[in-house]
Amino acid sequence: MAAPALTRRTLIHYGSLLTAGFALAACSSPPETEPSASASASATKSAGPTFRFAQGAQVLTLDPAATYRVESHRISAQILEPLVRADVNTGEPSPSLAQTWEVSEDGRTYTFTLVENATFSEGTRLTAEGVVANIERWAQLGKAPLTRMTQPFHQLFGTVQLAENSSSSPLVTSWSAPSSTSLKLTLSRPSRSFLKALTQPAFGLVLPSSIGADGYLTSTPIGTGAFMLSSWDGSTAVLTRNTAYRGETPDLAAIEFLTIPDAEKRYYNLLEGSIDAYDQVALKDYVPLALDGYPVQSRDPYAIAYLGINLSHPAFDDARVRQALARAIDRAAIVEAYYPQGTNTAPDFIPALFQMKKEDMGQVYTYNLDRAQELLRASTYANQAIDFYYPVNLSLPSLPSPEGIYSLISANLVEAGFNIVPKPYRWSDAGTEDVPTAHPDYGLELTGFIGAFRDPTAFLGHVLTPAASAPTTISEASPSPTPTPSPTSTAAAAEPAKASASYASIFQAIDEADTHTDITDWRNAYKEINDQVANLLSAIPLVYPVSGVTQGQRVRTYTVSATCIDDFSTVHIDD
Repeated sequence: MAAPALTRRTLIHYGSLLTAGFALAACSSPPETEPSASASASATKSAGPTFRFAQGAQVLTLDPAATYRVESHRISAQILEPLVRADVNTGEPSPSLAQTWEVSEDGRTYTFTLVENATFSEGTRLTAEGVVANIERWAQLGKAPLTRMTQPFHQLFGTVQLAENSSSSPLVTSWSAPSSTSLKLTLSRPSRSFLKALTQPAFGLVLPSSIGADGYLTSTPIGTGAFMLSSWDGSTAVLTRNTAYRGETPDLAAIEFLTIPDAEKRYYNLLEGSIDAYDQVALKDYVPLALDGYPVQSRDPYAIAYLGINLSHPAFDDARVRQALARAIDRAAIVEAYYPQGTNTAPDFIPALFQMKKEDMGQVYTYNLDRAQELLRASTYANQAIDFYYPVNLSLPSLPSPEGIYSLISANLVEAGFNIVPKPYRWSDAGTEDVPTAHPDYGLELTGFIGAFRDPTAFLGHVLTPAASAPTTISEASPSPTPTPSPTSTAAAAEPAKASASYASIFQAIDEADTHTDITDWRNAYKEINDQVANLLSAIPLVYPVSGVTQGQRVRTYTVSATCIDDFSTVHIDD
């Protein structure tokens, strides 16, 4: 059905709502830091239009190392450049601040040649020594406690306890700057994912003098990218052209990133011309936008929504309880109610483009209420209260309506026999980006994310992070055969109460898979890893979401990326 005509009264009504919404957001969200003096001095706009982009969730930090939220990374990626960037179509590494690189025959030494004319927006020239300062920041964060924020740095610079007296070696073991434009990194083993991991926003290079003693930024980010930060009040970030940028000058003189959590308000802002584009098109708005001539570009399903399980919670020590959870959730109903066409239920945690699906994997998570109830009755579950955390008052690429999705899942779980305690939280609440760390007594968490680079480790590394602190009693020391049911027992009672997989065993398998050069061997290895992940059951995959971006009448060119990190320097709009 076409969108209703907007009368003057309607426009005034929505205008007042939007004005009030922006005012409240600005009052409730103080800035993290003041923009740098150079950014303020350069705020005078050169000729060109301003592009206004609305996001569905608030930005709480612009330090890409301090968050995994795509709303923050979308902004910082316009300011900071990585050594290598991902090709928008293939995800393969392509030149950025490193114009070329060579790999040794044993696949362990990478020698990068830097561009010679890259300059930070405040005037400092980028050198290999400056890159080394960034690598040391990443290495420091890789040795900090493992959280979902530090996981990208742990992947390259961290270790994992494998047994009582043994641990893994860091992937990156040494680095040096043989010259001002040459950089050398040595790995402990060949790695298929290494270069791709460097393309993610977390590895954007920052001005070395802005790095604090703890590895985090002491100011807003200063980079070598096409744009620089002019202002940020916690609700709206304004970026202007970086006059020191070495590349082609973007058409846009400025970008305004606005926070509009409500999908309906984003929709009406676009219709009245207050914004030029927005992310997270609501399911009900696809048809009205199309009928009124507004293009909607859908992103490839390179995201996951899932239910995280606290393996340290006493209710989940028995694997049969976790199996009951997996069978109790009607994931098809979630897709039908809240996601656009193209979204599918997820049989595992690795998107279909990697071609790693194991045909019988879906059975682990198939909705079967009778089986869920049977497993729960056979388990040690004693009606313990389970705190279930979920975000509210926002829309995300992975969770367009978190409250609604929570309501469907919680109803399923209660029907299966679980004692669920709702724990809603606001996006700006302290500690909510990493619920497992901030609330160690949590039971379940409704969450999701966008894959940051084109490799399975972008998904499994993130999902498995909370399982690193699971008690050893969750798993058997070695795999044991499934008991044969006695004539008086049920099949559910005979299911093993312990998993045969553990975080350490899965981590070792991922490391081994990462060394494969043959693509068939690589895919087969991950199919087996998917089996181990399903055996441990530290999380339940829900859906591979599709999300959409729509543009207003002024926009002539806008290219979407599956990672949601779109390159705004290629946007063209009419003045």
